Amino acid sequence: MNTRAQQICAWCGPGMVAVWGLSFWLLAGYIPPPAPDTPVEQTLAFYTEHNFEIRLGLMLSMFGSALLIPWSAAIAAQMQRMEGPRNVLAMTQLGSGIALSVEFIVPIMVWQGAAYHASPERQFIISVLQDMGWLMFVGVVSSIVVQVLAFGAAILLDSRTTPVLPRWTGYFCVWAAILLSPAGLVPLFHTGPFTWNGLFSWWIPLTTFCIWILTMTWLLIGAIGKDTVGTVEQAEVAA
Repeated sequence: MNTRAQQICAWCGPGMVAVWGLSFWLLAGYIPPPAPDTPVEQTLAFYTEHNFEIRLGLMLSMFGSALLIPWSAAIAAQMQRMEGPRNVLAMTQLGSGIALSVEFIVPIMVWQGAAYHASPERQFIISVLQDMGWLMFVGVVSSIVVQVLAFGAAILLDSRTTPVLPRWTGYFCVWAAILLSPAGLVPLFHTGPFTWNGLFSWWIPLTTFCIWILTMTWLLIGAIGKDTVGTVEQAEVAA
């Protein structure tokens, strides 16, 4: 077990949040999201007036999304300590993390398609791609919910005297999954707090997701540092 590699992978979580803050929010300008009933002309103006910044910001966001995979792998490594050799929850969590990364990348490329040839002749197509991207980006929450619940279940089922992570973090994962779930309702609403830019579908899930990643990373790094098995194996390799 390579402790240094695990620590690097664990830091990919906050790294993804930082990259997204710079690229998706400040550069591309996708935060706050546009309302579902935004006029077609206004959508076209968004893609034409800041076209290069949007394409560059989305490209960087795509690379940032890939950081979810090593971060999920670091979680899986510690979950294996909780479960033992038949680590179905660790595999479920890792598979869900990989799926979530892809589910971020696909709508990003849909928006790239909207920005690639943004022109008045294509304003209807741009509007459709805008809607398609936001519905996928916000509404596909099944993978993150499964990932969070799998991690929480492993924590709560860890019956050893000194658990890898404190028991309260398992309940925190369950609570996070509950707060993330309303985002899946966005295809049903055009206005109100459950639209893709609404309070319960965007702002609360976004805040929950960031807090969950940062909290789990902090605890994960601590657990990696206390992983005596990894320390002994590294010493044996060095010898």
